[in-house]
Amino acid sequence: MNIAIILLAGVTQATLQLSFGALILLFHASIGKHRRRKTNILAKSYIVGTAAISFLSVGAIAFILGVLFDGNFDAKHALMVLVGILFVSSIVMWRFYFRKGSRTELWLPRSFAKFIGKRARETDDAIEAFSLGILSSFAEAPISLSLYVVAAYGILSLSGFWQIVGLLLYTALTILPLVILKTRIRNGNNVVEIQKWRVNNKAFLKHFSGWGFITLAVTVLSFWVF
Repeated sequence: MNIAIILLAGVTQATLQLSFGALILLFHASIGKHRRRKTNILAKSYIVGTAAISFLSVGAIAFILGVLFDGNFDAKHALMVLVGILFVSSIVMWRFYFRKGSRTELWLPRSFAKFIGKRARETDDAIEAFSLGILSSFAEAPISLSLYVVAAYGILSLSGFWQIVGLLLYTALTILPLVILKTRIRNGNNVVEIQKWRVNNKAFLKHFSGWGFITLAVTVLSFWVF
């Protein structure tokens, strides 16, 4: 069941929209400035940066929890707090994650959102794209941190080899939408049309993500707390 919880946390993380939106901005700006090969390199670097943060964040939290609890992961009170944060996160997703209006503006302070958009439009090399992937992941941390903790708890409950498998599976799931986006654009899909789909389905996206947090909270409560 622990692997299933790790996978569920990864799927919920994959529903968050900041990294996806920043990659769309990167594609939109790069397609008009660079050759297709250069655009693909920038997108790959961005995705690697995003994956690196997921991998390192969960690994670091697992290490800290291992030291903190000294191998005793039956921390009911800590898990109850974590479940509460997951439930609160679902409400945040439904009520505050997207700003009101017809666009897909997120909860970030507008000055910081503009900074990310500016960096996406001005990114011209692989290192900048990698850094942008890191930045977008860090910016989502107030929402995604609880998911990292759930994944870390799940990983610590596994044996040695399966810990690595769990961490890799979680990381792969978090970047899956980015890989799909890159593949679709490489195969000829229009980035503007993809963004229009996001705008038209904003309600679906936030409700799907919110229910992901609730499902994860109930699962943690059922299998790790009781």
